[in-house]
Amino acid sequence: MDRRQFLVAAGASATAAIAPQAWAQAPEWPGRAIRMVVAYPPGGGTDVVARLFADYLGKAIGQSVVVENKPGGATIPATQDVIRAKPDGHTLLVTLGSSATSGAHINRVPYDPLTDLTALAEIGRAPVVFVANKDAPYSSLKELIAYSKANPTKPIHSASYGPGTSSHFGPLLFNRLAGTHLEPVLYKGSAPATQDLVGGVVPLMIDGLTTGVPLYQAGKTKVLATTIPERSDLAPGAPTFRELGFPEMERLSGYFALFGPKDMPKATTDAVSVAARKVLADPTYHQRLAGIGVLPPKAITPEAFAAQIKTDHARWGQFIKDIGFKIEGQ
Repeated sequence: MDRRQFLVAAGASATAAIAPQAWAQAPEWPGRAIRMVVAYPPGGGTDVVARLFADYLGKAIGQSVVVENKPGGATIPATQDVIRAKPDGHTLLVTLGSSATSGAHINRVPYDPLTDLTALAEIGRAPVVFVANKDAPYSSLKELIAYSKANPTKPIHSASYGPGTSSHFGPLLFNRLAGTHLEPVLYKGSAPATQDLVGGVVPLMIDGLTTGVPLYQAGKTKVLATTIPERSDLAPGAPTFRELGFPEMERLSGYFALFGPKDMPKATTDAVSVAARKVLADPTYHQRLAGIGVLPPKAITPEAFAAQIKTDHARWGQFIKDIGFKIEGQ
């Protein structure tokens, strides 16, 4: 048994050992089917991860987990639905962590994501890749930095599929870390941004693994770096930002977050957390995530996850303030 297998087995054993105790402390949970509200439309990345997690969670707790999509409105309708629910653990929210961190700074939201929700668990992490057009005059991050610094009055355009996304903030964050002169070009969606990247209209783009890696494997782009902490078969042969000296870029990885309403009793919060950790310790869950380009997250306590959300909220808030990003209409 290698180290990774040992850690997975140990985590599963430990979770199994504490689960009965945790559920005994919250006998009302799970007392019936769980309603899981997803803040994005069916078939999208968040929906796929949510349904996968719901399937494993249902088996772990012996109850049905019914997924209900409530997309649109910058995730506000879905979030408000859960905020207004009874805090008994039977109504949960799956959304991108960014909706509570950077998104809360760029959209007008009628609630405080740090106090009006109970942070429960991270259920998956979606790395991104920094790719260049195949004909770009740089084939590595080091060459890109050198090229940009040699041409300080000539910004290098990077396609973005929307304001406030990793593809928008990523180039600006890299500028601060590397002293480059990258300039996001905003598109109305991923498809036109990718089309112009491949066509050579723009030379750079920060993209998700599921779309970025196939283009690289097809020889249409060059991968300069990924936000995966260690080299992985998810992006074969691609270097990581960490190994290249820019671990801060890992902030761009999206994560899928599980929340409940505020004021959930601690016993219920702990019971939901234990069930989530049981899912996260399952190696088959890891394999299913890998199949859709998602990494399994570290299983942490609700308190630690809430602290992570709070830290990310503050860091992105300061970054957004520093770059002068304004909410539309303000």
